[in-house]
Amino acid sequence: MSNLKKKKEKEEERWSKGLPEDILQLIPQRLCISDYRVFRQVCPNWRAAVDRGIATKTCPPAPQFPWLLHKCLSSLNGFYIEHQYSLVTDPRFFRSAYSCSTSPDCVGSIGAWLIIAAKDQYRHNNNNITIIDNFLLNPVSWARVMLPSQSTINRPDSSHTLFFKKVVASSPPTSLKQQQQDLIVAGLGCGVLAVCRPTDTSWTVITIRKGLLFRDIEIIDGKLYAVTTVNELMIYDILPAHVDVYRDERLVVLSNDPVRLEWGWGRAWVPYLVKDSASKELFMIIHKISFSQKKRGLFRVFKREFDTDGGARWEEVVDLGDRILFLSGASNKFIHDKTLGKNCIYFAFNDDDFGVHSLTNRTIKPLALPEGYTNNIHCANNRTLWFTPHPW
Repeated sequence: MSNLKKKKEKEEERWSKGLPEDILQLIPQRLCISDYRVFRQVCPNWRAAVDRGIATKTCPPAPQFPWLLHKCLSSLNGFYIEHQYSLVTDPRFFRSAYSCSTSPDCVGSIGAWLIIAAKDQYRHNNNNITIIDNFLLNPVSWARVMLPSQSTINRPDSSHTLFFKKVVASSPPTSLKQQQQDLIVAGLGCGVLAVCRPTDTSWTVITIRKGLLFRDIEIIDGKLYAVTTVNELMIYDILPAHVDVYRDERLVVLSNDPVRLEWGWGRAWVPYLVKDSASKELFMIIHKISFSQKKRGLFRVFKREFDTDGGARWEEVVDLGDRILFLSGASNKFIHDKTLGKNCIYFAFNDDDFGVHSLTNRTIKPLALPEGYTNNIHCANNRTLWFTPHPW
């Protein structure tokens, strides 16, 4: 080894090991998630310090807004909010965080975790066999929690493989295996609802009443809420484990329903469910879509309230307070913040419907993508979702 190389390594060792432990864990807490990852990769000493902070959950990155993940065919792009109405991409993070070599798809998110469906096909006895593996992935720490394969779902009425269009989870995974039993995952497919836990060997199909078509799902306190295309709300008790079949607890028919929807040619009202993880409140968002005019639709927000006799009703919400709502094709979430924009909804759907809707003045402003990415949004089989990258 040359003297110059030895001298360089000695200098690197001196400055990399010269910082005390508390400083090494303090610096990354001031960094965004991308710079956080770069800081960890500088040298073995810095990596070890950050890893110790991650293991003890004492070294988080700086707080940030949700990222928008957009998948188009085999291309994956991640965008973060730079200003109130603009998105910026950071390839340093997503270029290596998630491989698309096996045609995986993001079908949901919970906190910092992506819910993945990875498809693999092979031939057996001259038949094409499709296997879909499901798992939760943290693209920062590379931690993975396996779920039962979708191929374990038995559909007597069909020989086709079931594809989930959305999957939700009751809470983010924990590092404690004994707590994995508390994590419940639910998937919504074409005419199918199914639930599982990481400890299960297969998905359990929920019996659905004939004629119900579900548009969105959410889990709160062991209850699976499913809203139909006509805004009816079904509730399923999915807390009991190891049952053969889950059946609906009741069909909630809300009296004095304020959602009076006017259907017509070329327009529709699409319902979405969102939970506030902090307050455990359930919201229904109604999105008006005009297909004929190709216009971004307006939104109405409703919160489920309870009467003294135990009945339920929808109350329209016109002021979200310090909450900001994020809607997308595969995940919805609330965050509490007073700086990004008050009383607004950030939405990004699969059909190039991106924008920021103000509940205050009922206006919509475009959510701008970086130059060169707009045309990539117009493709088949695209998918959008919001999630917040974090080491745990």
